[in-house]
Amino acid sequence: MSTKCHYAIKALVRLAVANGEGPVRAREIAAYGGIPPKFLEQVMHDLRQAGLVTSRRGKDGGYALARDPAEITFSMVRTVVDGSAVGIGRMRSDDQAEALVAPVWQDVRRAVRTVLDAATIADAAGRAASAPMYYI
Repeated sequence: MSTKCHYAIKALVRLAVANGEGPVRAREIAAYGGIPPKFLEQVMHDLRQAGLVTSRRGKDGGYALARDPAEITFSMVRTVVDGSAVGIGRMRSDDQAEALVAPVWQDVRRAVRTVLDAATIADAAGRAASAPMYYI
């Protein structure tokens, strides 16, 4: 996954931890995930366009989840931010060795998809809630 995808997941986890407490300011999200503010703007734009977050301007503004965090999978976030391709073992070659290792890379891609399809933002937020040292 790209750095942008990692940042998107961290931002969504922060919003899930605060779910129901009102909007979270961008600076709080950035501090929580160690996300550069300019990069956060791009990430939140993508997540807002995909209908995963909402935003509100003004003094009491910020970001909030638009969906139940249990419905947002890591795979969904990766697709929104990076597209659907997982770039593991994607080498183009006509050599004999590539034909021998290609099935292994297919298995790896399948395993990664399975894990990302099962992992949710709610799962990660649950871990954050039980480990207060990670919560800012």
